[in-house]
Amino acid sequence: MSDVSPKKFDLPHLGDELLWKIFVKSDPKTVGRCRSLNRVWSYRLSTPLFVKQNFRENKDKDGSVIIGIGYPPTDENSQWFVRADVETGRQFHFGVPMQINHFGYYSLVGDDHGNLCIRLSYGGLNSRIIIWNPLTRDIRYISDEASKHCCHAVSLYAFGYLQDQTEYRIVHVYKRHYAEKNMKWTLFNSIQRDWVHSGTFQSNVHKLGPKPIVQEGVVSWIGWEGVNNSDPAAIITFSLQQRKFSEDIVPEDVKASYHALIQINDNVGFMSYKNLCFTRQVSVWGLKRSANDKHIWEKMVKVTGLGMPYSPTLFVDKDVITLMEARTGFGTSNDGERTDILLSRLKYMHQIRKHLVHRTWNEAVSVKSVSLHSNGLYMV
Repeated sequence: MSDVSPKKFDLPHLGDELLWKIFVKSDPKTVGRCRSLNRVWSYRLSTPLFVKQNFRENKDKDGSVIIGIGYPPTDENSQWFVRADVETGRQFHFGVPMQINHFGYYSLVGDDHGNLCIRLSYGGLNSRIIIWNPLTRDIRYISDEASKHCCHAVSLYAFGYLQDQTEYRIVHVYKRHYAEKNMKWTLFNSIQRDWVHSGTFQSNVHKLGPKPIVQEGVVSWIGWEGVNNSDPAAIITFSLQQRKFSEDIVPEDVKASYHALIQINDNVGFMSYKNLCFTRQVSVWGLKRSANDKHIWEKMVKVTGLGMPYSPTLFVDKDVITLMEARTGFGTSNDGERTDILLSRLKYMHQIRKHLVHRTWNEAVSVKSVSLHSNGLYMV
């Protein structure tokens, strides 16, 4: 050890304004640790203004993909999740705080501002909704409205925060038969902590979904009609703030053989995929809302030669995150079945594909949901 005594000197004083700027740009995990220093810092780093600005600065950093995996044939119900970094593919532990048994399932309703809305069931009608922040581990329990309408033809949820606020809402839409014109809805308010509003709206579409896109407090679904409900007839939107539905017709020239709503560059996008002889083509239109709540369709992306799998697809910056599933059996009843799931990042501008995650299950499983996640400090 050195015989020289350490020198003492005072640290320079950092004003509150400078400290604010430093912490606003710090990653949410670091901010969460600094909250435990004392009560003053805990308060300053927990105000709604700070939480909003910190998320805005960090939402495009350290993004991850959350993949729900489950058994066929249901469309949305998962038994477990896989979480991986969108840049490196590094996988994270993703321990949902509520464990289910082998009769139950998870259903990822939505992911917004760092919080997850998950519907879970322990089997039968015993179900509930949780709002969960994976970073802070905070959790809130909410009654499950869908359990009252489990036999309805349409029964679905959407979750999102109001624009530039720390208040979130959950809407549940349902109707008993596809042929009915009226859809009913109920709305959960995080301030009042209850399902406080309800109503009906008329629509010509038979079915909504399956996955909504929530952007700036507005929920968007594809409305389907026609044979087997396979024709994307309209874009149905619901304002979580105004509690108002609207319906906008999908132009005929954008329709193809496969359609989905996606989020691209902080906008809602309508993706279509079709085969042209021996050529494959993916097109994405941005849906900008006009003053009269109608959509302005603007073509944003057109990629030829790309085979888009019939599973959820995500756009990150100028790249495409794709999931591919492959199932193999050995032809006899005594042989097992294997499922491979490959998560890739496609830089389609340069025709480069980078594999992120390759997982194998020695049974028949499938991808149920895919969601982009960014850590945040929003309260549940």
